[in-house]
Amino acid sequence: MLARLQSRRSRVADRWRAASFLILALVGLGISLSFIVSPGDTAFYQRYAREALASPFFHSLPKEYPAAALAIFVVPLAFPVPYFVGFALLAGACGLVMTLCSDGLPEFPGWSRRLCIYLLLGVGSVAFGRYDIFPALTALLAVDGARRGKWGRAWAWAVLGGLLKLFPFLLLPGFLIAERRRTGKWALQRLLIAIIPVAVISAAELAVAPSGSLISPLRFEVHRGFELSSLAGTLTFLAGPSHLHWVLAFGAIEVLGRASLAIGVFVGLVAVAGLGAVWLLAWRRRLPVEVVSLAVFSVAVLTDKAFAPQYLIWLIPFWAYWPLRRGWMLAAVLTTAVYPFLYLEASAWGPGYYLATATAAVRNVVLIVATVGWFVGHLREKREVQVDVVEGAFSGDFAAPEPAHALVN
Repeated sequence: MLARLQSRRSRVADRWRAASFLILALVGLGISLSFIVSPGDTAFYQRYAREALASPFFHSLPKEYPAAALAIFVVPLAFPVPYFVGFALLAGACGLVMTLCSDGLPEFPGWSRRLCIYLLLGVGSVAFGRYDIFPALTALLAVDGARRGKWGRAWAWAVLGGLLKLFPFLLLPGFLIAERRRTGKWALQRLLIAIIPVAVISAAELAVAPSGSLISPLRFEVHRGFELSSLAGTLTFLAGPSHLHWVLAFGAIEVLGRASLAIGVFVGLVAVAGLGAVWLLAWRRRLPVEVVSLAVFSVAVLTDKAFAPQYLIWLIPFWAYWPLRRGWMLAAVLTTAVYPFLYLEASAWGPGYYLATATAAVRNVVLIVATVGWFVGHLREKREVQVDVVEGAFSGDFAAPEPAHALVN
């Protein structure tokens, strides 16, 4: 136990020495910008917290977040500072924990530096002014646990993250496949145990607030339109750039144009096909769990009706597993260009968000190309390793071992 604590302390110290300047820059700049750049979302968090604590307790629940999000929203109310300041400090502390204390990463030297670079480039203005940093940390800890075969811990973090914001539930099929490939048994008991807290919390939500439930965020998603930065927004832009107009709805700027029903159906089919393909390849090709997790989150983020800048927080910790990629860096820079800078377009240069929508479309293309290139390259690398192993077996030679991060499954 003592040796384990000393090893963890040593890893944290190594990360701090390697990336201290970037970590301080990220936390300092992120907290400062969250005070300046559109603190509107924190106003929603504050309202949700106050309404939930008003008598009778928890009779009002957030519509776009699971009720467990209130565990985060109410904390800044206890700070002797304005709510948005307290929230930024709490989120900054979470970001510091993410940067320094995630487990299982010693075989990825430079991870903390890459994490900070991507965050600074892509979400510096929103990292600590938005809620996503909290469930994203649970997702990272879940994948770290799965990589090291700590399946109970991995499932616990993923379920906790899913209760905070539904995204981390998407990790569980990949975990189920990875554990089956490694142990030869399906973890059905673990799956049943994971359902219990979800069912209990859902029942409690319905009991105290019949209008709210764990699926309220799904209803919110179904009824909202296409946010201008989303893939669906990009397709709307391409379908008829001269027939666009923008409205403020569901807390975002949505783009309206031609063929919205067809675009929505198409993007939904892409989401289902993409997720299914990733899990099928995970089963057939023994993909490492960090590859499966990033691929699944990439499909989910790109096919969501909204692609707010903070959604990059879901991808960036997993981007940092690999050396810096120019495509991902460019996607991060273009995200910052869209928000906050080009969101000023309508007030500065006239009606409409043509430049913001067009730049977001370029970002989406860059992100798709970069991510598909990364994924195909990894599949190709796995195929080459498997061929080497087979040839070595027939020739009597031993193939070179795979990198540590490729052996987890």
